[in-house]
Amino acid sequence: MKKRLIQVFSSLMLVCLLSLIVGCQPSHEVSSNAKNNSTAASTLHDKKVNVAMANSAFSPETIHVAKGTTVTWKNDDPMPHTVTSKTGLFDSKDMESGKTFSYKFNKPGTYHYDCIYHPGMTGTVVVSDKSSPQTEKVKSTSSAKTSADSKDKIKPLGTGTAGEPKQPDALRLLPYKMENGYKVFHLNAEQVWWKVNDHKKVKSWAFNGSVPGPEIKVNQGDKVKIVVKNDLPEGTTVHWHGLDVPFKQDGSGGISQPDIKPGQTWTYKFTVKSPPGSYMYHSHPMKDMLKQEEMGLFGPFIVEPKGTGWKQVHPGYQDEYTLMVNDSPQFGYTINSLSYPATPVLPAKVGDKVLVHLINIGSMDHPMHLHGMHFQELSQDGSPLPSPVTMDTINTAPGTTYDLSFKADQPGKWLFHCHITQHTTDSSGNMSGMISMFDVKK
Repeated sequence: MKKRLIQVFSSLMLVCLLSLIVGCQPSHEVSSNAKNNSTAASTLHDKKVNVAMANSAFSPETIHVAKGTTVTWKNDDPMPHTVTSKTGLFDSKDMESGKTFSYKFNKPGTYHYDCIYHPGMTGTVVVSDKSSPQTEKVKSTSSAKTSADSKDKIKPLGTGTAGEPKQPDALRLLPYKMENGYKVFHLNAEQVWWKVNDHKKVKSWAFNGSVPGPEIKVNQGDKVKIVVKNDLPEGTTVHWHGLDVPFKQDGSGGISQPDIKPGQTWTYKFTVKSPPGSYMYHSHPMKDMLKQEEMGLFGPFIVEPKGTGWKQVHPGYQDEYTLMVNDSPQFGYTINSLSYPATPVLPAKVGDKVLVHLINIGSMDHPMHLHGMHFQELSQDGSPLPSPVTMDTINTAPGTTYDLSFKADQPGKWLFHCHITQHTTDSSGNMSGMISMFDVKK
C-alpha cells in the first residue's frame, strides 16, 4: 500500500511538472516575439540617421543602428538644447533652434545621452555589429508607411484657402454666402505644415489651412451658420469663446454636443447678440483639448457695429488689426502664429486712428508694450469699459481679449511686443518670438 501511494504521488508530480512546462511555453514565445518585434521596429541600418528634437523630447527616443552609422540631431524647438553623452563621449554644447549636431558610432554598445537643460529629455543609441534582413524589411515598411501617411494626411505648407483675402495682419478673412437671411461660413479642420519663420516649419492642425484660422467678421445682430467639417484623425468641436450663444451651439464636446467624428460635418447656428468687440473660436472636444489648441485649432471672431460691412474698418478708424498672441510648444512664442522677424508689419499713416483686437490664446500672461505712443483700452472680453484706460503696456491673461486704440502721431517703426524678455529673444540674445511693429509713415 505504501509503495502504491508513492507511485501515485510521483505520477501526480510528473503531470503537474509537464503542465507547468507546457502552460508556460506560449507565454515565453509571445514575450520573446514581442521583444524581437519591438527591437526590429526601432532598428535603423542606414549609414545616416536623423533624430528630431521637438517639444523637449528626442524622436525617436531609442534607435538601433549598425556600426559606422552617423546620427544627426536637429533642434526644432524655439529654445536651446544639448546632446550630451552620459559618459562624456560626445557633447554638442548649446544647440540653438534650427542647429544640428552629428556623431559617428564606430563601436558596438549602448549609448545613453540627454539634454543638460531638460533632465527628462533623454535618448539612447544601441549600436550593433551588423544588420539583419528581417529588421531591414521592417524598417523599409515602416518608412514607406510614414511617408505615405504624411503625403495623404498632411497637406503642403499652410497658406489659407482660396478666396480668403489676406489682410495686413497676416490673417485671412473668411467669406460667406447669404442663404435665407443667414450668413453662411465654412470651416475645415485639417492637418497642414505651418511656417513659423524662415527657419522653422511645423506640423499643425488648422482651420482652412491657416494658423490662426481665418478671421470671422460679422455685424452685431447678424444671423450666422457656420458649417464645420472635420478632416482630422480624431473628433473635435468648435467653441465660440466669449459669444453668448444657445446651449446647443456652445461647442462643448460631450456636454452640449457629441464630438464631430473624422469625415463628418456639424452646423452651428446662432444670432450674434454680443456687443462689438473681440472674441475667438477654438476646438473644445471631449478630450485632448490642450493638444488640439496647441496644434493650432483657433481663430479670431470679430463683431462690428450693425451696418459696418464685411471688409470695412470699425467706424471712426482708418486702420484695424487683429493680433493673437500664443505660447504653444508647437509654435513657440508667436503673434498670429509667426515668430519675429516673420511677424506682420502693420502699416499706418501719421494722424491715423488705429484699432487693435488683441487676443491671448496661450497659457501664459503676456504684458504687451507699445513703443513711441500710448494707447487706450476700450473694452475687455467684448464688454466696453465704463471709462477707457490710457497705458503703454497691457498684461493679457490666457483666454482674454482686448480692444485697444491709439493715434499714430509720429512716424517710425514702433515695436509692439511682450515685455517678458524670454518671449522675445533667442538663446543668443537676438530678437525673436512675440514681436511685431507698426510702420507709421507721413
